This record gives sequence, C-alpha cells and structure tokens, in this order.
Amino acid sequence: MDQREYYLFMGYDPAVLRERYASYAQQFTPGTTVVDIGCGRGEFLELLRDRGIEGIGVDPDAGMVEDVEAKGLRAVQADGLSYLREHLLSCDGVFMAHVAEHLRSEDLASLIGAAAQTLKPGGRLTLVTPNPQNLLMQLHDFWIDLQHVRFYSPHTVHMLFRAAGLVDCLLGVNPIYRLGPDWAVDGLPKLQGQRPPNPPPTGLRRVVRGEGIPESVWERLDDLEGRVDLLSGWVSELYPPGEFFVTGVMPVEQESP
Repeated sequence: MDQREYYLFMGYDPAVLRERYASYAQQFTPGTTVVDIGCGRGEFLELLRDRGIEGIGVDPDAGMVEDVEAKGLRAVQADGLSYLREHLLSCDGVFMAHVAEHLRSEDLASLIGAAAQTLKPGGRLTLVTPNPQNLLMQLHDFWIDLQHVRFYSPHTVHMLFRAAGLVDCLLGVNPIYRLGPDWAVDGLPKLQGQRPPNPPPTGLRRVVRGEGIPESVWERLDDLEGRVDLLSGWVSELYPPGEFFVTGVMPVEQESP
C-alpha cells in the first residue's frame, strides 16, 4: 500500500490537517520560497499559498504529486534527500511534517544536514514528528503506518539541528493535535456548589442533603477530591499533544573558525 492509498484507507480529512498545520505555516515569511519535503496531498502547500509564499512540494509518491498538481500547486516526484542535495542555497524555508519517523537515525541526520545546506542565510527549517511522550501514540497510533521506523525525542532532533549549524532553535508541541481520552486531555470537571453550613443535625433528611455532616467527613471528602485531582494530573501527563516540532534558523553570518 502506497501513502496515497494509506491516506484514503485512514480517512484523513484535508481540512483537519490544514487546521493542524496552520501554526507551522505562520513560521514562514510571505514572499519567500519554502520546500515541503514529504508534501503528501499538499495541505501545507495550500496554507503557504494563502500566506503569499511560493511552496514547492517534494514527495516520492506519484499519486500524492498528482493530487498536489490537481490543486494548481507545484510538486516534484523525488526523494527528499536527493532533491535537497541538488538545490543548495535555493530556498528560504524547508518544512518536514511526519517524515522523520520513516527514517533511520543516520538517514534523518543526513536529511537535516542537507536541508540546512539548502537554506539561504536566515532561512528556517521546521520539522514535525509524533510525540513519543503520548501514551496512545506509543501503544497504538504510531504503529498503524507500516512505513514507520522509530520515534525521535525532541532533544535528539534539537541536537541534530545544532549539528547542522542551525541556531535560535525552538522546541514545542502542537496543542491542536490532542490524542487521548477526553477526561485525561481536558481534566475532570470541578465539583459544583459550595460546602453547606453545618447546623446541628435534625434528622436523616438533613444529613442526606448534606446538612449536619460532621466536619471530619467534609475534611475526608476534601482530601479525596485532592487525591483524585492529583491522580488526574498524573494521567494527563501521559497524554500530551500527539506531535512536537523543532524549528531553527540558518545563521546570516557564519561563525569564523
């Protein structure tokens, strides 16, 4: 199954991808030229076009390139590494979304190095890849794609950016891409209402309504709510956003040896 067929099988919604990638498009400056490595169906290229940026898609899948060209956008059927090595100092930006996880570590290092050499001084490289800190991504979603090879840590990608000569590197997550159970992502709702006054109990009905409950019981309930909040916080840490990004800039002036 090629990537085009995989996208169709999974039912990936182009509108959802455009919404998810919108913040990345804002990292690039209107009037510049940006290469999208692994462009897929061209959702990011559409965002670049809307910002007045010339986008060039690169993808080895012929079907994906056909989809891009059908939108009136520019795309090249080629291996990303080969394309970058043939276009040194040719663009203002390079974008790679969900490409890294398809590569072995040595191949990713080569790709990032080639991308850095493709950038003009002041150009930007942005890489997006699944977040290994998300439990659902680790145990399920990542392994659906047969072409996935391995996860990468944000700090590993940052190290490769620095080794390629990029500066002003920024690491972050995409808050739009939420992955996990709703209660773990959004937290448990707070209990409504306030503790009622505690007059002397006058019967079972008042106790059931919460009136006349001994202060020690309220203290135990407060402690229980605090423990549940703490547990909820621990669980939510297992479901951060499903993808992270690293972005960096090629220095305008190279440091002297």
